[in-house]
Amino acid sequence: MEESKKQQPGYAKINLGVFWGSAIVCLLFYLPMVIFQKQAQAIIDKLMFVITHSTDWLWEIVVFGALIFSMWLALGPYGRVKLGAPDDKPEFKTFTWIAMMFCGGSGAGLVYWAFIEPIFYLQAPPFWMQPFSAQAAQWSLSYGIFHWGFSAWATFAVPAVAFSYMFYVRKKPYLYPSYACRGVLGNLVDGWVGRVIDAVVIIGMVGGMATSLGFVIPMLSKLTGDYFGLADTILLKVIVAVLFSCIYGYSCYKGLYSGIAKLADYNMYLTFVLLGFVLLAGPTFFMFSLFFDNVGMLLQNFIRMSLYTDPITKSGFPQDWTVFYWAWWLAWAIYVALFATRISKGRTIRELVFNMVFSATAGCALMYLVFGGYNVDQLLNKGVDLAKILKESGGPAVISQVLSSLPFGAIVVPFFIIVMAISQATGVDAASYTMANMSCVEIREGQEPPKWSRIFWSFIIFFATVGLLLVGGMKVVQLSSVLTSVPVLFLLVILAISTLKWLKEDFGNKIESKILTIDYQDFEKSEPVIVKDVTNTSNV
Repeated sequence: MEESKKQQPGYAKINLGVFWGSAIVCLLFYLPMVIFQKQAQAIIDKLMFVITHSTDWLWEIVVFGALIFSMWLALGPYGRVKLGAPDDKPEFKTFTWIAMMFCGGSGAGLVYWAFIEPIFYLQAPPFWMQPFSAQAAQWSLSYGIFHWGFSAWATFAVPAVAFSYMFYVRKKPYLYPSYACRGVLGNLVDGWVGRVIDAVVIIGMVGGMATSLGFVIPMLSKLTGDYFGLADTILLKVIVAVLFSCIYGYSCYKGLYSGIAKLADYNMYLTFVLLGFVLLAGPTFFMFSLFFDNVGMLLQNFIRMSLYTDPITKSGFPQDWTVFYWAWWLAWAIYVALFATRISKGRTIRELVFNMVFSATAGCALMYLVFGGYNVDQLLNKGVDLAKILKESGGPAVISQVLSSLPFGAIVVPFFIIVMAISQATGVDAASYTMANMSCVEIREGQEPPKWSRIFWSFIIFFATVGLLLVGGMKVVQLSSVLTSVPVLFLLVILAISTLKWLKEDFGNKIESKILTIDYQDFEKSEPVIVKDVTNTSNV
């Protein structure tokens, strides 16, 4: 559906306090990285160690709790609550809805780590196993699927339900996190406390997206340089970043229907083509065998992996990997949740949670089946020393090596670059669009944030990414997520409590009908009209 065909009651009004407060703090946070590159690196290393090793248990408990709470929301009595009025239908086809959710929450960063993570786990495996052993191979894919799977998407699902319930059920036209905290914080969210919450979340979203681009841009730069015979310099990285920014900036400018939705559909189709080719060109049966063996290890050891801190031997594995990932996901959590809210009108709580936790996990697992399985075969069975390439030249060089080993490499490499650019552009589009929504006073039915604000946040993400690239190193990229996600740890708990309080206030403890909706005729009205709707519009 074209934007011009949608009812457009004008653009939403900008909340100047949130907008400029967030923008100024983002500039103050990332500008020193650009100016004081060497000095920033030393401080970053120390901060990263202190945060991840002192509070490892807190990150793991919050994320594990989010998974339990999201499953209770989906499978409990409130799972049948419809996110919308009785007559509301889903805005997007199910395929497009799933595609937008998956692309918005993963992007090309997933592909990068599906290639690279198995190598790390083979050369430095968890649980004190021998490097490159058969036992280590059993964890080479399982830990990657774990980090990108159920728990990760549960951190997105909890705030997604909170925002969707607030927006579509209680009819509050406020697509920013502070208002969803009203169930706990009360009227405090109307003052400076609420503005601080919104600004901190926007800063975290910039950090999370810049972290993803901090991995993806070097990958695209390396592949482009190798393909055209150019040196992979910082100048080339910046040029790639600029060109990439033009793509996602234009798509974000076009809006939700004409830009992001279409880009997500194209991305899914192209990704399936790429995955199918690598699966058939590679050792197909070995890849399937390795994948299911690793899935078995994951399911058998899920709780152990979720709470693993290794306080005695201090290997650092859970801190360097799991804690970093949970911090990264929390930096993304509010953005993905708000974007999921914007595209989930007419769905039920159960649909929303199941799509985020199970459909997205299946998509992530597919990436590790294909790209991870191919790399493990190259390293263990074909004798290609990818670990040495990774150590000496970095992750992008590994991906370049692997792609060149595939048949029709001259076609595969540019195709891969295009798919990854579109994939990541979808995620950045969604982030810029969501931050623009959060910068508005309110978002009414059919409204969108001003186009100039979408472009502005696209530029801020680009600026933050360039800052990370100039400082260089994985630590600074990781710290960008860890620092900006600390407040979201506590915000996630507040949102869960608010959601539970609202559900109990509106529905009590018992729901009898198949699908139940609440009709708030006016968003200022305090008393809901409960409507039993036995027409199942759910796809679950």
